[in-house]
Amino acid sequence: MHGTAIISAWFRSPRPTRGGCAIDRSEIPALDGNDYAYLNSGASGPPTRRVLKAARAAEELCCGPAYLEGPGFFARCAAFVERAREAAAHLLGASPEDIALTTNTTHGINLGLGALDWRAGDEVISSLTEHPGCLVPLHGLRERYGVRLRLLEPPITPGRVAAEMRPRTRLVALSHVDWTTGEALPVEEISTLTRRRGVLTLVDGAQSVGAVPVNLPEIGADLYAFTGHKWLLGPEGMGGLYVRPGLDLPSPNLGYLSVEDPSSFRPEGGYRLHPGARRFESSTTSPALAAGFAEAARAASERGADLFEGIRNRAALLAGMLAELPNVRLRTPLQPAAGLVSFEVEGVGADEAVARLLERRFVLRRLPSGSLRASTHLFNTEEELEGLVRAVRELS
Repeated sequence: MHGTAIISAWFRSPRPTRGGCAIDRSEIPALDGNDYAYLNSGASGPPTRRVLKAARAAEELCCGPAYLEGPGFFARCAAFVERAREAAAHLLGASPEDIALTTNTTHGINLGLGALDWRAGDEVISSLTEHPGCLVPLHGLRERYGVRLRLLEPPITPGRVAAEMRPRTRLVALSHVDWTTGEALPVEEISTLTRRRGVLTLVDGAQSVGAVPVNLPEIGADLYAFTGHKWLLGPEGMGGLYVRPGLDLPSPNLGYLSVEDPSSFRPEGGYRLHPGARRFESSTTSPALAAGFAEAARAASERGADLFEGIRNRAALLAGMLAELPNVRLRTPLQPAAGLVSFEVEGVGADEAVARLLERRFVLRRLPSGSLRASTHLFNTEEELEGLVRAVRELS
């Protein structure tokens, strides 16, 4: 493979990366002992040993003799789930009662959309560059209920959103961080605008939670969906949906755990749903995933501003170096808001570029737009970023 010996030498004596704290590769089993430069946390971030240890401990505890404890078994499982909800809420400045645990961002988006009583002719405003995890459910509303979609070309501003609003506008659904460019959208200002107009906001937080500071009450969105398997470096299969306090929406996902007191349920009805977001949770959740997710959220809370500064500064360093290459067209601002850096290489298709970079041990993502996307995290070193720039220069 091209450049393997050189890259191996970089990893044996790495320099500290400019701009904040770091995560040593030895803390991440997927990266420990190999020479790959993993720059794809925007798709899936590799879990840390700390996360995996927490998940395995919960699995062993709940799948061993605990099965013989009767009600005690379910209490143990419920405790792990509650800790996950609390850890996510603490990270995002929210109350645990306002967080429903989900399997991922798209699950949360579907729960939020399913809570609204849609009628033919209702309208939703979104963006042409939204992720399919948001756009596909929105198109589903159009096909099922006759909802009209107004998809805006970037840039997305409060003024442009306001100009598109009509009497039948029910919802504005946008990402906090655009997955194609890494640009942060003004979701706080848009949420203020929509609230004044009596329109709900649903925010896709897949590329924001763990990558940029997020305080959900301050943002003011009505619904905010996120996941733990990207920037939080948590396990695949767990995320959350924030429901603004006081927003009394029916849950499209009802079950045993949706009610305040499951033991009071009667076949003829008469139960009471949880007053907050927990009504969106219905049944069994993996204690292992919950424990891993909680540990990932706690680790992000502990790093605090250093986490976001480190991610952002690495992205800015990479964007600046790529912008100097004559064969590169940068699609990301020179001062990225998050850890996503998108670019195109002149004369080289995205599929070919990704494959050739992978031969040199650089793991990137190809976007549907034809761009390449690198995701910078705290385990990425300055040497890796410099090596990627050299490899990109040589592509054409």
